[in-house]
Amino acid sequence: MRRSLAIALTLACFCGTVSAKEIYVDNLIGQDSFDGRFSKPFDGGSGPVRTLHRAMKLAGYADQIVLTRPGAVYYDSLALTGRRNSGTVQNPFTIIGNGAILSGLRAVPPEGWRQAGPDLWKLTLTRKGYYRLMRDGISLPESIPEPGAAPLRTLQPGEWTAWQGSLYFKADGDSPATQSFTYTAEQTGLSLYQVDNVRIVDLTLRDFRFDGLHAQNMCEGVRLENVTCVNNGRAGIAVSGTSHVEIVGGRVIGNGRHQLRIAGRAGAELRDLAIDGEPTVVP
Repeated sequence: MRRSLAIALTLACFCGTVSAKEIYVDNLIGQDSFDGRFSKPFDGGSGPVRTLHRAMKLAGYADQIVLTRPGAVYYDSLALTGRRNSGTVQNPFTIIGNGAILSGLRAVPPEGWRQAGPDLWKLTLTRKGYYRLMRDGISLPESIPEPGAAPLRTLQPGEWTAWQGSLYFKADGDSPATQSFTYTAEQTGLSLYQVDNVRIVDLTLRDFRFDGLHAQNMCEGVRLENVTCVNNGRAGIAVSGTSHVEIVGGRVIGNGRHQLRIAGRAGAELRDLAIDGEPTVVP
């Protein structure tokens, strides 16, 4: 009996101890051959990694990923899944952005435009879905016609619309092939699925085709602190299935169809969030 009790106590102590590590990311001075254990290069193979992809390979249960450069832009996306990307209440799996930006933007190649009529240009993209179109870094207005309407007839100069799998832009000056256009190419900035106790801090998720952040299903203990989601095609933040997200501070503004989309049995607790309008609740 005493031996069994001692074993049980030892296992309880072991399971309650989490040895978390910090993994540093710097897309200026980092190298993916480094171990990520220091914020600056140190002693040959030690120092920050360059890419988020490499950081995720190194990260495990209850670890922290730290983006060290305020305002740095990472043209990348992240997916957190299962126990490896989870943590405990006391030691959550954490991503600290320090003001960094995840962006799904890609440049529109000039040769991608095809003239479809007087001052009307067509752009066919390989990935379908919601979009945002930008010129010189400024989001252009999307024309969303009423059901049954002819979308190209109502298009005004400087506007664009999605129709039959392509984007159409009504020129308001020179040919778009001579200008600097970008579009939302990557699908979702940060996807979460079946994770527990995750914390995202001081990070901007912008310019993705669907959502800036999507807690897809069975996500519990997810806390967003000072997270900004802007200019995403469908929603800034989407919470679906049985997921629950706590959102503290931050901004969710200027997204395509919804700012905060809550579907199914999902839930979201909001505190001090700057948001355009009310959340969308989908049964």
